[in-house]
Amino acid sequence: MADLRPPLDGVRVVDLTSYIAGSYAATMLADMGADVQKIESLEGDSFRELPGFHAWNRGKRSICVNLKTPDGLSIVQRLARDADVVMENMRPGVADRLGVGEATLRDLNPRLIYCSTTAFGSTGPYVDRPGFDPVLQGMAGIMALQGFGGPPQYLRIAVVDYYAAALTAQAVLAALFVRERTGVAQKVETSLFHAVAALQAGNFVNYPGKPSVFRDNPTYRLYQAADGEWLFLACGNQSFWVKLCQVLDMAELAHDPRFASWMLRLDNREVLLPIMETRFRSRSRDAWLEALRAADIPAGPVHTIDEFRRHPLTEHHGMARTYDHPEVGSLTLPASSLLFAQTKTQDVGPAPTLGQHTNDILRAAGYGEPELADLRNRKIIR
Repeated sequence: MADLRPPLDGVRVVDLTSYIAGSYAATMLADMGADVQKIESLEGDSFRELPGFHAWNRGKRSICVNLKTPDGLSIVQRLARDADVVMENMRPGVADRLGVGEATLRDLNPRLIYCSTTAFGSTGPYVDRPGFDPVLQGMAGIMALQGFGGPPQYLRIAVVDYYAAALTAQAVLAALFVRERTGVAQKVETSLFHAVAALQAGNFVNYPGKPSVFRDNPTYRLYQAADGEWLFLACGNQSFWVKLCQVLDMAELAHDPRFASWMLRLDNREVLLPIMETRFRSRSRDAWLEALRAADIPAGPVHTIDEFRRHPLTEHHGMARTYDHPEVGSLTLPASSLLFAQTKTQDVGPAPTLGQHTNDILRAAGYGEPELADLRNRKIIR
């Protein structure tokens, strides 16, 4: 009989993160069944006021602790003694000063996986600088790349944060695997800087005579159709190009030596681009998408986020979950993106309200009702 528990069932995570990258990494672990205890200040996570907080922290349990007090520190250290993983995304040195750094907590719990996610790494000349997603986008050339030679463009989906979250979760999973196999626990870390370098891996490549690929490619770009709607054409190889020429009624160009490869189409884009723009303006977007689909050419419509949320494919995969939330009412969130054939993930529910699970977590840690009342009265917990 297959074990149908979630993959990380029984794994306990103490989550000291805030913002996006660290918080969403812990949410990925919650999606896989981990018990994630989100430690918040009495005022709450700095991003609680943002709508995205509900997605970046779904499935967690919230406990409010004044970590800057000896009793508050004692609470977090007690939770860490029974945890498998502690995650933090503070600036280097801050966790140590607060008493929740790697050395302190691993002395209390040698089996602890300690995970740190920073902006620029735990060493180096930028170690003390604050950093957010757009700062790294600008630094690593993403904004310049999106500008296609014009003014830089800012990607608003926090791509660096989300990829840093994925790398963080990946590192934790690998460390848990090593511990299970060898008994050895360790610290793992990544940063927004490391994540953006990975995102730019293909563009980072350099060698003498390397061809430029940062120009506007006529067969890999947005086009506006006759009805004013937009589509993206992703014609990535020569076989697609030949089929595209048939669909666009320009068969004479299919084997034109000026356009016989990806790089040649780039080199001759001033000739090709006006031809293709004129073709795409001759029919509606949906008509073009149907014709392209019939020819097996990759292309897709440009949707708003609301259209994507209501898309039949989103519904088919169960990616939109709606909850009755005590603070905001009807709340729609994305579901987990991970699919397991046997150890199935579960609907972990929305993000917790501030301090929602403080009493439950501390009772399980051994605190009695008189102690809880005293801690509340002295504003150590909420």
